[in-house]
Amino acid sequence: MKTAIRSVMLILILAIAGSAVFADDGTATGRVNYFSECMDNAEYTALLKSVFDDEGLDTALADYAALASAILGYPYEEWQSYLMTARAAMIVARYANDKDQRAVAEAYMNAADSFVETAKSFGAPESASGVLEALSTSFWYLIDGSISKGLAFGKIVNELWETHPEDFHVLLITADKYLHSPGIAGGNKKKGLELYQLAEVIAQEEGCAVWDQFSIYAGLAAGYEKNKEDELAYEYALLAQEIYTADPSVNEIISSWEG
Repeated sequence: MKTAIRSVMLILILAIAGSAVFADDGTATGRVNYFSECMDNAEYTALLKSVFDDEGLDTALADYAALASAILGYPYEEWQSYLMTARAAMIVARYANDKDQRAVAEAYMNAADSFVETAKSFGAPESASGVLEALSTSFWYLIDGSISKGLAFGKIVNELWETHPEDFHVLLITADKYLHSPGIAGGNKKKGLELYQLAEVIAQEEGCAVWDQFSIYAGLAAGYEKNKEDELAYEYALLAQEIYTADPSVNEIISSWEG
């Protein structure tokens, strides 16, 4: 029954996907993935698995070191390597902060910001580096509580969405912003859910990395829960949990449904 409901939903989403907005050059929303070549990166995959399965900070730090050592050996553009490393450092920083290791979190965030600047010097696309700059403001807010950094997140995301809707990761971060921000800060639960639905269609048609697939499933689970569609929320939470097991929001949805 649950699979049938999800299938019907996907058919409906596919039917309306043609109404998506387009970038100025005519590229359909979310159809450009600047990291498609990096989807199978083994070290990045291992790092995210250790963090999002909550295998401990020491394991995450070791996995990050392995990534940093190996990344420049891959046939990526230099800006891709630096942005991948920057995002990995931000993920470690947030994990360290969750473990009450603020000094470690700050060190990794400073490294991440430096890597983003280096990527820009190597010609990183504006939207690719912009997504990381937006994430940086969000993560710094979690670490040091800076209101100005917290407010900067929404502004950066809004500008990215206005100028680069073609970027798949701009689509994802915009969906997250709409879904989880309060209304006074530009949140819109319905819009957030719609964008995650569109992201699922794009991922099915063009593929995406497993960590992006998790973001989509977790976003859809949260979006359907906020929309009072509890069965769909539960189904997508289960799909997300099949990828990473320790996300508290995903696990809460599952626990609430299963009683």
